[in-house]
Amino acid sequence: MLDKTSILLIGLGSIGKRHLRNILSLGYTAISIVSRSGKLPEEFDRLPVYNSLDKALAHQKFDAAVICIPTALHMATLMSLLDAGIKNIYVEKPVSHNYEGITEVINKSKEHGTRIIVGFDLHYDSGLQKVKELIVSNAIGTIVSANAQVGQYLPDWRPHEDYRLGMSARKETGGGVMLDLVHEFDYLYWLLGDVETIASFNNNSGSLEIETEDVAEVLLKFTNGAIGTIHLDYLQPKLVRNCMLTGSNGSIFWNLVDSKVKWIDDQKQEQEFSYAGFERNDRFINIIKDFLEKNDNAFTTSLQQGLQSLRMVLAAKHSSEKNVFVNLNQFNHSTITCLF
Repeated sequence: MLDKTSILLIGLGSIGKRHLRNILSLGYTAISIVSRSGKLPEEFDRLPVYNSLDKALAHQKFDAAVICIPTALHMATLMSLLDAGIKNIYVEKPVSHNYEGITEVINKSKEHGTRIIVGFDLHYDSGLQKVKELIVSNAIGTIVSANAQVGQYLPDWRPHEDYRLGMSARKETGGGVMLDLVHEFDYLYWLLGDVETIASFNNNSGSLEIETEDVAEVLLKFTNGAIGTIHLDYLQPKLVRNCMLTGSNGSIFWNLVDSKVKWIDDQKQEQEFSYAGFERNDRFINIIKDFLEKNDNAFTTSLQQGLQSLRMVLAAKHSSEKNVFVNLNQFNHSTITCLF
């Protein structure tokens, strides 16, 4: 029964509230919250709340946990949940901000038989799913290049908060466009497979009064021979998120803002897929539903898969810092750890 599944939700910021509302809408009721304040908004005040993870874990056993706290706290939280014997864990993307503690988490999750799902909800976007379908069906032949971009003005993300004090603005919490907007690294890996070589320039323009990078340009070479670029920024006045895929027999253009996928074949025949009725929150409902129902499929992201995008980001940061191309096969964990 749904109401007998005990769930611990850790962190009640904007993404934590979204997940909590969605979990409740799915019919789950045995939910406890960890929030530093020890208090809940009125809409959730019937639920048990703890002001620390240790207190929650000492009080009862949980079947599942959802981690919605700053990226830099993910590893320590995962270790605590693994030690508590929780077998089903959802962690918001990215997995972490560096590789410290990753090996221990991997080993312990294998030892305990724990399922860890990473929150890459863009896999549940109907447009990206259509793009994946077109690639698999060879609709435009062999993919030769991919150009992804995303940008949105950081002060508009959470207008009721001072963005300069938030996670995105601070290095210690794992902020910056490359980790914050890691979706682009992840979905290109999801669509095209492993990346062989990566290079990047990232920069803090100074215009936002933050300490993290607010713009980045990344160059990728995939193992299958395709090449690609990623543009990320905190600066564009209106949200931009799209990707152009060029193939040997045509091209595909996905535009999240317009909720459209367009493609053209080698005969210059154009087609369009519109998903304008698809709500953004549908992605979050579907991913948390699959997590709670243990429905692993083509859209869910395992811990090992989620680490691929983190590895790319850290290699890109290293490339920018050292002004070098980075071969991911030679970019080892000790190198990554020393970056931070």
